[in-house]
Parts: sequence; structure tokens; C-alpha cells
Amino acid sequence: MHTRSTRAFGRPLLLMTLTLAVTFPSSLLSGAQPSPEGPLDVEACVRIALDKSPLYRAAQEGVVAAREAVGISRSAYYPEVGLDARYRLFDTHAFLPQGLTAPSTTLGATNDWSAGLKASWTLFDSGLRRAEVGVATAGQAATEEDATRVRQDVVLAVQEAYYNLLAAQAAGEAVEARVVRSRDHARLAQARKAAGASPQAEVLRARVEVADAELGLVRAEGNAQIARGALSMAMGLPVDLDVAIKGDEPSPGPEPPAVAASLERAREQRPEVKAFRQKVAAASSAVAGAKALFGPRLRAEGAFGWRDDQFLPVDKDWSIGLAVQIPVFNGFASTHRINKAVSEAASKELELAQLQARIALEVWTAHARLTEARQAVTQADELRKEAVETLRFARARYEAGASSITDLLDSEATLTQAESGFVQSVLGLQLAGARLRWAEGDL
Repeated sequence: MHTRSTRAFGRPLLLMTLTLAVTFPSSLLSGAQPSPEGPLDVEACVRIALDKSPLYRAAQEGVVAAREAVGISRSAYYPEVGLDARYRLFDTHAFLPQGLTAPSTTLGATNDWSAGLKASWTLFDSGLRRAEVGVATAGQAATEEDATRVRQDVVLAVQEAYYNLLAAQAAGEAVEARVVRSRDHARLAQARKAAGASPQAEVLRARVEVADAELGLVRAEGNAQIARGALSMAMGLPVDLDVAIKGDEPSPGPEPPAVAASLERAREQRPEVKAFRQKVAAASSAVAGAKALFGPRLRAEGAFGWRDDQFLPVDKDWSIGLAVQIPVFNGFASTHRINKAVSEAASKELELAQLQARIALEVWTAHARLTEARQAVTQADELRKEAVETLRFARARYEAGASSITDLLDSEATLTQAESGFVQSVLGLQLAGARLRWAEGDL
């Protein structure tokens, strides 16, 4: 089977080489992208999409935001320093120790000006900072894997749109060939009628076939236009921008790997699995952070400045010390936080198991579809060749007067269907290969 498939792809495929002669704007291309004068292959379309796609660019911005979140969590390890300047006007009562008297026990109205630096540094927090950094770091890793998933989704969408457009173009070429054949059949029927070898009904039947083929050509052109817009959108370009593409001769490629190898590769490198593993790690760090709320916290605090009743204070004012905070009771909030974090961690682990099962099914299905597509191309190519021979034989019999126009047109319909099936099978092979690579996380 493999030898026949390779031989079938070794010959030029006329249906898959049609290109659109439309110039591509140079303002949308840069760097290593193809020149505007030439049509784009699938790799060039992917490069443009990764540069222009709003979805992928948004995912990249999410990675930057997650990286900054890690920096925010790590900032708790550094001391906090701030400049403090105050003014207040107060009038207050002073309480003296028993036995002491004073002319007045009222202070004020008094100006109170102060300015200086204040600093504090958390020396110990029972692992709370470490847990918060762990949550943020795992969140960053998960966001990066999500961006990888978005990238692969964009690549797959571009490839699907590219091959759909290629198939629409090839279908249009097939319909054009049908129009040419139908007109030739109508001419032949008219010639036979003129010679008295066929009735007027055969001529009318042939003309109906021409009209139907021309209508099919109009529909094929509309489908190609829709497919072209879908490709532009998948690339992140305006939908009304005409894109010229080229179709290389398709190849069946190497034999697909064993399904067990594909399943193992997907478990290891699918970005969704990697992202969910990081989410599980973040949930575990959140449990540790919730438990740290029961522990003591130790902070070093200090301040230095000036304080006086003048606008420019001159009297020094400083302090230094340690602050210890030990939670005693907060309405069982810490206990509830721990229970909540534990449940969320268990939920993430169960969701990961469900995700792995779903991915396994995706790989299994994609692998089966690829195997089916490889066989379908070979069979469709054989059917197309047989349909060509059948039409040639039917035409010869009709010219010789040995058959009716119905036999000729039936053979024409069979060839058109065979050509359409071959185009769809080639498209299915290309898409099946891309979808298997996507399912494996290797697109």
C-alpha cells in the first residue's frame, strides 16, 4: 500500500497547482517573509499569522503580565522604604502623674512638623512569601504554555484555511475542465444531429449539461472567494485582502508513528497538559501559603527624621525595633482558607486526569484519520484514472453511434465526482497530518 501511495504522488497533480495571481502588499511583509511579487506557501502564511494574529499577540502580552506578577511576589523579600512628611495642628489635654501639678494641663494649639524615612523588613513569615512566589512562578509557566497552545491553534487554523483555499482553487479548475468537456459534448451532439444520427433531445440534454457546468463554475468561484477571506482572517489580515498562494505537489509523507508513540508524545508535550501541571503546582503552593497564615511573622522596623514646631524641623526623631505578630483567632478564616486550597488542588488534579483522557482520544482519532486519509488518496487516484478512461471510451462509442448521450453524460458526471473526490482526499491527507501533529503538541 505504501508503494502505491508514493507512486500516485510522484506524478504531477494538475488539480493542486493552480495559484492566484494577486500581488501581496509589501507593508504586510517583513524580515524573512516571502516577496510581495510571489505567491505564499503555507510556511510563509504561518509566519505572517504569528506576526499579525491578535490572538497570539494577546497571549504574548499575557506572558509578560505573568512575568511581572512573579516580580511582584518576589518584592516581598526586599525591605520597604518610604519618605514620610506630615503636618498637624493639635490642642490636647495632658494627664500628669498623681501628686504633680502644673499651671496648665492643656498643650496647644501646637504646630507639629515632621519629615524622615521609614523602613520595614519582613524577617520571617512562616513560608508565606515562598508560597506566594511559588504560585506566581507556576502561574507564569502555565501562561507560557497557554501561549504555546494559542500559537499551535493559530498555526493549525492557518494550515486548515490554506488547504481549504487550495482545494477550492483546485475544485474551480476541475469545474472549468468540466465546462470545456460539456461544451465539447454539446458540439458533438449538434454535429450528430446535423448528420441525422441523433434527435434534438440529445442536443437539448447536452446544452442543459453545459448550463449546469457553468453554474457550478460560478459556485466554485464563490467558494474560492470565501476560502480566501478565511485565510486572510486566520493570518490576522483584513478579510478583503486578496492573498496569492501556491500549492506544492502534495506528498503522503512518512508513515505515521505508532499510536502508542503518539499518545506518549502528546502526554509529554501538549501545552495544555504542561499548563495544567503548572496549575496543579500553583494549587499546592497555595495550600502551603494558607498553612503559613497560622505561623508567626517577624518584622524589623525603623525610622529616622526630624520633628519640630517649625516649618523646617531641626530636632532629630528616630526609632528602631522589632514587631512580632502571632495569629490567635480570626473567626476560623485560616482554617477555611486551608480547606478551600486543598479542595482546589484536588480539583485541579482531577481536571488534569480528565484533560489527559480527552487528549488521548484526540490523538487516537487523529491517528486513525491520517491512516484513513493516506489510503483514501490512493483509492481516489485510481478511481479518477478509471473515470478518465471510462469517459474516453464512452465518447468513442457515442461518436460511433453505439451509445446515447445519456451514457456520455453519465461518464462525465462520474469523472467530475471522481476529480472532486480526489481533491478532497488530498486535502484530507494534508489536514490529517497537521491535526495529528497538533494533537501531539508538535505543530
